[in-house]
Amino acid sequence: MNEKEYQLNRAVEQMKKCGMDMMRLPYSVGDVHFFVFSKMGVLASRRGTDLEHIQETDVEVVSVQNLFSPELSAIVVSKTPYCQSCLAAGKTVPAVLDDMAQIVGNSAVIVESAAELATALKESAGCFFRIGYDEKNRGIGYTVTSGRTLEEAVTAMTVLEKSAQVCEQAEVLGGARPLDEKKARDMRQFYVESYSKVREEKLPTERTLDFMTRQELILRQELAFYGRRLVDEGLVQGTWGNLSARLDDTYMLVTPSGLDYMTLTGQDMVKVKIDDLTYEGKLKPTSERGLHGAIYERRPEVMAVIHTHSTACSVFAAAEKDLPIEEQEGQLGLGTAVRTAEYGGPGSQELVEHTVKALGNSSACIMAHHGMVACGKDLKTAFENCKLVEAYGKAYIEQLLIC
Repeated sequence: MNEKEYQLNRAVEQMKKCGMDMMRLPYSVGDVHFFVFSKMGVLASRRGTDLEHIQETDVEVVSVQNLFSPELSAIVVSKTPYCQSCLAAGKTVPAVLDDMAQIVGNSAVIVESAAELATALKESAGCFFRIGYDEKNRGIGYTVTSGRTLEEAVTAMTVLEKSAQVCEQAEVLGGARPLDEKKARDMRQFYVESYSKVREEKLPTERTLDFMTRQELILRQELAFYGRRLVDEGLVQGTWGNLSARLDDTYMLVTPSGLDYMTLTGQDMVKVKIDDLTYEGKLKPTSERGLHGAIYERRPEVMAVIHTHSTACSVFAAAEKDLPIEEQEGQLGLGTAVRTAEYGGPGSQELVEHTVKALGNSSACIMAHHGMVACGKDLKTAFENCKLVEAYGKAYIEQLLIC
């Protein structure tokens, strides 16, 4: 295989994987186009291509090199529903959630020319490209997201779509509150310079396990299983969110940082000391391990913790509102409301303290501008609590939207 064939084959495999990932999304992405920078030039999927079954003949070289840079090697053009709604109304999407600030940037603006698009993609990983107006004078066009890899550009698309939905639906709660612009820009810079680059580095290909008990082997497998369930249920975007299980009074097992949930195995889980958060092995544990450890220390009966970035909970997180629980059955584990913790930056001690306080003795709480966390006697229970709170949040919002 020569260099040209290698580059083409590599791009096709990336597109096929991302196309398959998109099939799991609960909404239409429209007529999607992938663009990947390579030594051959910019390789693009042809219009109308079935990305899940893309072949080499479905890819062509295009002349849009001016959109790319050393910090940007992949672009996704899509038409997701809430982003289309914002484009039609002429609304930019501000960062109201930490993941938007980190993955996309301070805001997603509307542009109308190739020059404006190139400028926007230097400042943010997402924007709206307006190509005209319909008969009702509503904007029409595309969502454009970018990343160091095609997978990262797809994640930016899903996060931007969620942010657009959160901004729209939070209106029934009094509106979403944008993050401080400087903090949002700092988060984006840290992500680009640190987390995003770490994800690009080659991970250890040989992962060895020391002797372990049957209990640990089972917990490792369960963590991998429920990580995939989070993706299947749409409770996370990309590699965001995290899971853990208490191993004993000293250790917990947590998901690693920046790895695809769909490819995680039991071997990938990281063994972390609950008290000082030191860990074993070469893989780095989630940056939110401090939150997991604090919950285990505060709640000895808790055996599993799951942190998600689910959409309905994010609406309450962005609006800084508690989620009322009106059903008696739900109140047994959640109380009369799922509380929303005061804001603390990603991975900060403030986030840990505020979240543990809001959680109290409940099974779940929402984290302002961040997501939600649920716990339980085992991973199955924690996972069901995640689904339950998301369902309550979705039902409450839908009820307000009808009214």
